[in-house]
Amino acid sequence: MLHELYPQNLRHDPLAVFRESKTPAALYARQKWMRKKNTKEWQSDFRQVVDYLLSNQKKNGSWGDSLLVTVHRLFGLHLTIRNRTQQTERAIEWALSHDIMRQAKRAISRGSGLIHARDLSNLPFSRGCHDHVLTCSILFLASLFGYASDERVMIAYDILSGLNTGNKEKWCDWSCSNNFLRACIVHPVYRDSKTVKLFVAALKKVQNNDGGWPAPIPFYQTVNALAHLDTNQSDDLLAQAFLKLRRTQNRDGTWGRSQVEWNTFLIVHAIKRKGFLLQTLQGEP
Repeated sequence: MLHELYPQNLRHDPLAVFRESKTPAALYARQKWMRKKNTKEWQSDFRQVVDYLLSNQKKNGSWGDSLLVTVHRLFGLHLTIRNRTQQTERAIEWALSHDIMRQAKRAISRGSGLIHARDLSNLPFSRGCHDHVLTCSILFLASLFGYASDERVMIAYDILSGLNTGNKEKWCDWSCSNNFLRACIVHPVYRDSKTVKLFVAALKKVQNNDGGWPAPIPFYQTVNALAHLDTNQSDDLLAQAFLKLRRTQNRDGTWGRSQVEWNTFLIVHAIKRKGFLLQTLQGEP
């Protein structure tokens, strides 16, 4: 059904926004989708950005003793160097040393204030409870960098999954639920868990006729997260969402009104993840 409903062509080239950009997302796009890895321009930009991402890492593995800053740096490194290194190991170990199990339990109480959207720019997470966002971010990054089977990581997943079981469909709210979905889709065990299936079912109940979801469910992040799943239910949701994306694409190939490069990255990544070919790339291989 997904392949039948998805339009064969997008209206505009979605890769144009990345051509001159040096963000980690743009470097990923230029390397993976635009095949610019062997150009001098890409290599120079890559070295410059990676040098910045690695700069000022403290001996304890953090950047500025800040979980949020460390999450930003680690995600940037995931999009660029991608491999597990001594620097990423030190950073993950530092993050996990914050007693992630206790932090996960605090996340349930919703007494930790909020992290605002502006602080999560260019991250695949949405505004939500401070401890919940950080816990999900750490689990997400730990799984990406080879810590999926670490006992500390598994226990924290279990704690947050237990909260979902109590609420049947979602965590604190839609935003926090989306953040835990993001953490689950990169984990080999939790990707196919009951908690994920419950949340996807909840998304199906509230999907609008136009393919979107009501606020505060973040549209672009939700599409990208669902594209990492391979179930009939998630594909049905994406089929409607992809039709909306074709209708709402900006003339410059991007999506949205703010953070357009990041929105576009999430959407093109989702399209690629589901195996669709972009046929309007103006000669790009």
